[in-house]
Amino acid sequence: LDFNMTDKIEYPEHLDPELIKGALFVHNAPDQHEAQNRIMFLADKLGNKKASYIMALLMLPFLMDIVEKSEEYKEYFDKHKKKTLN
Repeated sequence: LDFNMTDKIEYPEHLDPELIKGALFVHNAPDQHEAQNRIMFLADKLGNKKASYIMALLMLPFLMDIVEKSEEYKEYFDKHKKKTLN
């Protein structure tokens, strides 16, 4: 596997660098009120779909916590570890 940070990379719509910057813009708000203002600003500027992607990016850590506690997740990675060791 070879990866160079200067290579041109194709990305799906939901991982557009503009959306990641938007998520950081909201994440770095000083308080909840300002975060809400920033979300509304981005929705007006980028549209509702892109604002929804931004909110989904911000929810990812929370969703990962839930998924990592599930039995399906634990079973999947237990199987993967066993295959790697054999």
